[in-house]
Amino acid sequence: MATQDDINNFTSSNSVGCFLKLAAQTYVDTTNRSISVATVDDLPDLSGNTIIPGTIFYVESLGVPVIAQVGCWSGLDNRQLRSDFNTNLIYAWGFPTSGRLGDNTTVSKSSPVLVAGGFNDWQAVSGTGSHALGIRSNGIAWAWGAGTSGELGDNTTVDKSSPVSVVGGFTDWCQVSGGGVHSLGIRTNGTAWGWGANTFGNIGDNTGGGKSSPVSVVGGFTDWCQVSAGNAHSLGVRTNGTAWGWGCNTGGGQLGDNTTATKSSPVSVVGGFTDWCQVSASVHSLGVRQNGTAWAWGDGACGRLGDYTTVAKSSPVLVVGGFTDWCQVSAARCHSLGVRQNGTAWAWGLGTDGRLGDNTVAAKSSPVSVVGGFTNWCQVATGCTHSIGVRQNGTVWSWGDNTFGQLGHGTLVARSSPVSVAGGLTGWSQVSAGIVFSTAVRAV
Repeated sequence: MATQDDINNFTSSNSVGCFLKLAAQTYVDTTNRSISVATVDDLPDLSGNTIIPGTIFYVESLGVPVIAQVGCWSGLDNRQLRSDFNTNLIYAWGFPTSGRLGDNTTVSKSSPVLVAGGFNDWQAVSGTGSHALGIRSNGIAWAWGAGTSGELGDNTTVDKSSPVSVVGGFTDWCQVSGGGVHSLGIRTNGTAWGWGANTFGNIGDNTGGGKSSPVSVVGGFTDWCQVSAGNAHSLGVRTNGTAWGWGCNTGGGQLGDNTTATKSSPVSVVGGFTDWCQVSASVHSLGVRQNGTAWAWGDGACGRLGDYTTVAKSSPVLVVGGFTDWCQVSAARCHSLGVRQNGTAWAWGLGTDGRLGDNTVAAKSSPVSVVGGFTNWCQVATGCTHSIGVRQNGTVWSWGDNTFGQLGHGTLVARSSPVSVAGGLTGWSQVSAGIVFSTAVRAV
């Protein structure tokens, strides 16, 4: 039986990962067994190191599987994630160019539509830039949308309006992240891979040439547990709690290595911290440490770093507010979002179109609360000009620009406060946002 000390110590004994005080459905141990869990008392004794670092646990809330977190959020790290639900679907909505909605059309949708392919075992989705990625329960990674830079990883440079398999024959992908025109992924052996545009070395293979199929991120590390692909740079966290960056660094030092020099292979984020648990990349960078503090570095325009300034920083600075209970952050081109352990959502940066969700369109250089009075947010995602989040009751909400229906509430009207995604659907468990489109996983 797990004790409260086990739960409290989980994030300190494993540099990434989430643990729940609520009942979890399953966990996966080092023998790759999916084990049912009814209550917190059924969670494993951590002294045996039976849990793979980076595991995300799902909880049952009113019959809805949702993501929850305590202490630290491992982002979209789905290492060894399994689900007992028979059906896990991906939906998309918004701007369709290049087939980024994955519904085999190029027609705009202002409410959710199913991604094509007939698959019902999706485990995760990442939709940024103009393409999207997903992982199925068999460990195979898929991609759709813009492919002209090889970012789909299918060994072509052709757009696809429905999912195509990422090449390489790997059946052990556990996390994927789509960037501006490149993609990243982690396999269960702890290796990190990149593909797509590589002008700035953003796929981390120590070259400047683009790749249309996965290549290994250099460094020889086999303990990557989370990666985040930005506009033209990349970030990653290893199980030793160190954070790394590679790619473009001329936008104010978004690699966080105290320089503004571009790097084509991973360099350590400065500060000497060994307790990073989640990072998020766009044109700037965000990260959360296990002590619950949030940090930012890179381009500071519009206040997107959240440090009360609009000045670029080439090494991490604290997001202001004095909060020590951040559990997840998400970076977009001009704004940032975060969730605290009390279930509140916060935003900072450019406020145009209401993307901060504070019922205004004004820029903010420090975190402001997303309105609505909700205290059960469990994950948020930033699009280029809009925002989206999932609550623990399994509902999805969105706010900001809606020119192409990217808010998914059935209209083209922008909103400066959260509105529910159309359809009255519940069971949503993860959201992701790209350039004027949104994607989400729903379990039924």
